[in-house]
Amino acid sequence: MVGDPDALADIVSAECLQSGLLTSGDIDVTALTASVRGYRVGSIGAIRSAIEPLQAAWPFDVVPHGYKIRFVVRGGASVVTIPAADLDARGEGDAPGVQITTSREMDSQLPRRVTVQHLDYDREHNAGTQYAERLNTAAINALVLDLPIVLTATEAAGKAEVLLYLYWLERYDVAMTLPPTYNQLEPGDVATLVTPEGNVSLRLTAIHYTSDGRIACQAKYASAAIYTPTAVGASPAVSGTTTITPVGASVYVLMDVPMVSSAQSGPSFLVGMTGALSGWKGGVLMQSTDAGSTWASLQDFGPPGASLGTCTNSIGVVEHRVIDNASVLNVTLTQGELFSVTQLAMLAGANHFAYGANGRWEIIAAQSCTLVSGTSYVLQNLLRGQFGSEWAMGLHAVGDALVLLDTADVAAIAMSSGSIGLSYLYRGVTVDRDISTDSNRAFAYQGVNLKPLSPIALTGNRDPSSNDWSLSWIRRTRDGGEWRDHVDASLGEASESYAIDIYA
Repeated sequence: MVGDPDALADIVSAECLQSGLLTSGDIDVTALTASVRGYRVGSIGAIRSAIEPLQAAWPFDVVPHGYKIRFVVRGGASVVTIPAADLDARGEGDAPGVQITTSREMDSQLPRRVTVQHLDYDREHNAGTQYAERLNTAAINALVLDLPIVLTATEAAGKAEVLLYLYWLERYDVAMTLPPTYNQLEPGDVATLVTPEGNVSLRLTAIHYTSDGRIACQAKYASAAIYTPTAVGASPAVSGTTTITPVGASVYVLMDVPMVSSAQSGPSFLVGMTGALSGWKGGVLMQSTDAGSTWASLQDFGPPGASLGTCTNSIGVVEHRVIDNASVLNVTLTQGELFSVTQLAMLAGANHFAYGANGRWEIIAAQSCTLVSGTSYVLQNLLRGQFGSEWAMGLHAVGDALVLLDTADVAAIAMSSGSIGLSYLYRGVTVDRDISTDSNRAFAYQGVNLKPLSPIALTGNRDPSSNDWSLSWIRRTRDGGEWRDHVDASLGEASESYAIDIYA
């Protein structure tokens, strides 16, 4: 069946009436409002097998409703709110039981990838294939669905995405018993369960009535948003001139740097990620704590990603308490752009960069960022050694990394205090690519952002009569050090104590 779109309701109704046992008055298909461009029934078979591909493409349930068979579209609104007090309905005198029971399918049994094979509307109904994949799972199963339905590439990609996330959402089976006051419920209804932990949406899959009128319900987790996909399909062949944009690998920098913002108040390090090529569609930072046996997703990054690059020269030690108007830092960006800011904006936190490499990061700021050519910039009018990093000013080399510390593009990765000093493996995986496309990178978080800053302006006075020395200094804080009139800088630590080494 091809040509002008037909209503899904008409197709399902026509299939049901072919049984010879049902009439149009026996079925209710009014909820099936989707349009179908084309649908192929290739052989004689059961009516159920003809309806199942349509049910996969436009998820709906088939439930009894009085003396009719009703077709209910998934993703509907909740029809009832069930307080926790109504759970565990039981006979008079019976001991309390379990309010709600859940069982969960093992992750290894669920699909990592769902592929939809379809008839491509934009390619004269030739075979098309679209898929959706979860990267943050150890599951390896792949599910292929052959849908003899005419779809565009984007429609097929969306249906693959919906089915993938539906399989994972519905891995939980929920059982509960309700009192007879809920006898209006039917399979396919969505109910909102109110619990102390929050509201839970459930789609009822089966209802059984006990001899004393109680209602034993089976349900799956439900989410209306899951039926609105965001995937965009890609057609493998189009007519006319085609420009293919390479996606490229993910480029990322792991930064164990001092505390720059409140997002780093706990154990954490910063990560900036972008693409090696302009066609980069985003990436995922993966971590393995068991030498590569298993991998977990830590953070997603969207395009265009962080502004980061490599320095083609190095700058040395200067007086870090004033603006450095003499040094010039040249950088070639992998991706992104840099912009100049006013001096006041720089002093307020704009245009701050991590400059260096693991173990010797310096935090700098640049007022002037001038484009030379392509992606090459010159940075001038610098603040050096910010946030207690002045010790690293003399350790730079040609080829050091430079990362713009923009909170929108650089992520803080939370760690546990027990992971400080432990070396884990990391990979940056581009969207729609396999984890094997990147190699291992070992990195040990050392808790640099948790270390108090050393005091400055140390002075000493010796008493000529006793030869005793009196030492004084100005303390620094790693948190809340903004300038305020008539107010000292906050301590920023749980307690104030110092360790002093005196060399004779």
